[in-house]
Amino acid sequence: MAGCAGCRGRVEGLKALRAAVRGVDADVTGPDWTGFWIGVERRIRVERGRPLREAWWRPYWKPIWGHPRAALATGVLTALLIAVPFWPGPDQDGPLATAGPVTVQDVGSEDPDSSVMVYADPDRGANSGVTVVWVFASAQQ
Repeated sequence: MAGCAGCRGRVEGLKALRAAVRGVDADVTGPDWTGFWIGVERRIRVERGRPLREAWWRPYWKPIWGHPRAALATGVLTALLIAVPFWPGPDQDGPLATAGPVTVQDVGSEDPDSSVMVYADPDRGANSGVTVVWVFASAQQ
């Protein structure tokens, strides 16, 4: 502090501020509410009440509101109504795929750098419609 005039000036300013704050009388009075309450009472007597407009969805939600079981049932029913059109039915094209033994019908290719494998389900016969064809190319391609 002895070597810095700016620091000394700052300290002296803070001491003066402290003395000024301590010397102030802190007599704080509350606000005067008498005029406020007269105005509020007058508006209550004079103004007519206006009906509140609810959102369009509130009448639909009110029967469920506060009833957790009804809300859960409504949620489940909504999920089912959305899922039913996407549910697989018996009228789908083709049978469902199942894992089972297969036979290799052909392993061969005219290209010496690649191979072809054709698999079919032996239980359904040659005309079962379920055939898997794999083509393996060489690592250079």
